[in-house]
Parts: sequence; structure tokens; C-alpha cells
Amino acid sequence: MKFAKRIMMLVLVVAGTSQLFGCGVGSTPAEHRRAAARVVDYDARMMVDDVILFSQLDRPVRNSRWVID
Repeated sequence: MKFAKRIMMLVLVVAGTSQLFGCGVGSTPAEHRRAAARVVDYDARMMVDDVILFSQLDRPVRNSRWVID
């Protein structure tokens, strides 16, 4: 009887602490796809910004007679 109690306590401890160390426990495949799509979207937007910055296509507008930095 004592052995069964010890085993049951061990199982409960492992089950209780497994939630602390899980690898995406509680998230659905749709959430994973949505997160991956969001990362791809952000990366694409940042890549466009980097290309514009590298090619210096974002020059200031020269319509004013005052120098604007």
C-alpha cells in the first residue's frame, strides 16, 4: 500500500510539473501556423525596409525652401 502511494505521488508530481516545462502544450496547430505566418510577414516587411534603407530611396522631400533634416 505504501509503495502504491509513493508511485501515485510520483505520478502526480511529474504530471503537475510537466506543465511548467512543456513545449507548446496547450497551443493548437492553427496557432502555430498563425505565429509562423506573422513571423514571415514581419520578416518580409523588415527586408523591404532594409532594401529601401540600403538603396537610399527614402530621401526627404525637397519641396520646402527651409532645410529639414
